[in-house]
This record gives sequence, C-alpha cells and structure tokens, in this order.
Amino acid sequence: MTYDAIVVGAGPAGATAAYWLGAAGCQVIVLEKQELPRYKPCGGGVPQAVFDRFPFGFSPVVERWIRRVRFRFRDGREVMSSLPDRSVAMVMRDRFDLRIIDHVQGKVRDQAPVVALEQNTSSVAVTTATGEKVRGRYLIAADGANSRISRLVGLRLERQMGAAIEAEVPVKDGLLREYKDTALFVFGTPCNGYLWIFPKTEHLSVGIGAFQRGASNMKNVLEYEMGRLGIRIDGVRLRGHPLPIHLKREPLHRGRVLLTGDAAGLMDPLLGEGIRHAVRSGKLAAESVLSDDPEGYSKRVDQEIGRDLLWGRRWAQLFYHHPRGSFELAVRNPRFVRDFLRLFAGEISYRRMAIRALPNVVLGFSRRLPAKHQAAP
Repeated sequence: MTYDAIVVGAGPAGATAAYWLGAAGCQVIVLEKQELPRYKPCGGGVPQAVFDRFPFGFSPVVERWIRRVRFRFRDGREVMSSLPDRSVAMVMRDRFDLRIIDHVQGKVRDQAPVVALEQNTSSVAVTTATGEKVRGRYLIAADGANSRISRLVGLRLERQMGAAIEAEVPVKDGLLREYKDTALFVFGTPCNGYLWIFPKTEHLSVGIGAFQRGASNMKNVLEYEMGRLGIRIDGVRLRGHPLPIHLKREPLHRGRVLLTGDAAGLMDPLLGEGIRHAVRSGKLAAESVLSDDPEGYSKRVDQEIGRDLLWGRRWAQLFYHHPRGSFELAVRNPRFVRDFLRLFAGEISYRRMAIRALPNVVLGFSRRLPAKHQAAP
C-alpha cells in the first residue's frame, strides 16, 4: 500500500499534520519511535490560540490555567502581571500530544523508529528498525530537534542548539497552592537563558534553558535558584533536551520530504517554546501535501513563521546580553509586558514589537511596575 503521507513523529507537529490530512480523507500513517503515550520534557505552556486551531476541545488535558506571571531577576526582585482569564494553559505533553493523536483518522504505529529512507519523483519509502518498509507519496518529518530524517535527506546540516533541563517536582501543599495559577520566570541567570516554575495539577514543572552552545553548570544553577525559592530538586530525576535555534532562511523540504516543528528549527528564540510553531507548521505541511505543492512549503513557513523568528532572535540577543537593563526597561515596563503576553498568545509579532519598542520605552518608563524583593517561603 502507498499512503498519501507518512508522518514520522507523534508530537504536536506530526499529530497536527496527521489530523488535518486524515480529516481531508487522505490515507496517512504516523510512525513514532517511542511507546505512546510517552513523556516529553517540556514546560507545557499552551496559549488558547493553539487550542482554537482544532475543532475539538482540550479541557481533559489542561492541568492549570495561568492567571498571573511573576518575573524575577537574579537579585531577588520581582514584578507581577496578570493574564486574561483562560488565555494560557499548562499541560503535560504526553497527554496533550495524545489528545491530538486520538483524533487522527489514520494508522498510528508506535515503537517504530525510522532507520532508512529513499525517495524518487513520485514517492518516499522508509524502513523501520524492525525491517518493515512503508511507502507514501509524501513524508512529513516531525522527529524533533535531532531529526534523523533531516540528516537522511541532507537538510539543516548546520545546526545550532541550546539546551534545557527540566524536572517534575512534588512539593508540599503550601507551595502547590502558591503556584496554582502562577507561572514564574527567573532572568539574569544563566547567561543567555532563564529558569521557570510552571504549575501542574499535582506537582511543579521546573527547569532551566540556555540558548547558546556549550552552556555550563546548568544543573548547579537550577539547584541553587530553586533552593532560593524553597524548592528542593535533589533526588528528583532531571531530563535534558536540545533547543534548536533558527539561524536563517533555509530549505525545509527536499523532494517529497517536509520538515516541521523542532525538526525544522521552529523554536521561539526568546522563550524557548515550540508548541505554537509546531502546530502551525504541521498544518502548513498538511496543506502543502493536499495541494501537491512541496516547493511552496518552505516559502510559506518562512513567510508565516521563520521571518518573525529572526526578529525574535534579535530580541533574544538584546534581552539576554543586557539582562539588568532589559529587566528595568522591559520586564518592569507594563507596555512591554502587555506586548510580550500578546506575543505568546499569538496576537502580535516580534517585528511589530520592534516597531512599538521606542514608544513603549518612552511612554512606559515612568509607569514601571514596582519591583519588590520576594523572600523564599
């Protein structure tokens, strides 16, 4: 049998592509290397705009709704901002990804890593670790930052990776109540990155991310800063994962193979978040398959996602290279914070933020949010 599309990877990008292809009546198969559901290191922040891209609900997998955001500098000063009701949710990725996969009208095969690939002008064939061969008219690669598929077809050979470490930490009821509807970001450490605390139903997700090569002492920084906040992570399993940095416009397809999500390097360079762009690129890939236009895929991703990620990289370089000034002029500035939250919700672009930067600095400086020292509980 020749499928209309083979999707490699059952994360948000692959699941989204498979969902829309199946909904359009295509014969689609998803090949996932791990057993489903599988744990995925990820903060799990999802704006409502992502949920709105699907015709089914996500309430069964929402762990918490975020109503407040605490921004903390390394010296202990904090500012607080409020979010509109039900604008950002927290999820566990195993349940979120499976929610989409469960709606796919097609075959889903887990524990089926792809080890070889060949293609011609009319189809793509892959071989799994068990020796099974699967053929399709197209292949959508959604196999993560270290994508095997991209290497097999010679795409994204020049990669720059950051790194993140995350832990799911059980805490006492008092801390769980404190963070029940609050996300916390710590800036100023590590260099070129930040730490976070995100609430889940029965625990806190804590982590550290650095958007540069060779970041060192991340584990020690995470332990120290979480200790300052009353959260002990010794004895808790730490999981690391790469953060793909979008460096330039480049082809995201070769022949009948299309890269999506982290495999395409579509990570937000300021936040380290990739779910929004994974879902968007998965839909774009499905549309390109449906229109039989792989050539147009790379162009559309660049126009709708990539160009703004390059603007985001400029913001990230400015923000992380000058953390103290950024905290004073941006994090404490209610106009910047409002735009930042709108950005995460998908309502504004990095380019638009750049256009608004000067008036935001001038008009928001005198109205800066109070920065108070927050003692550990």
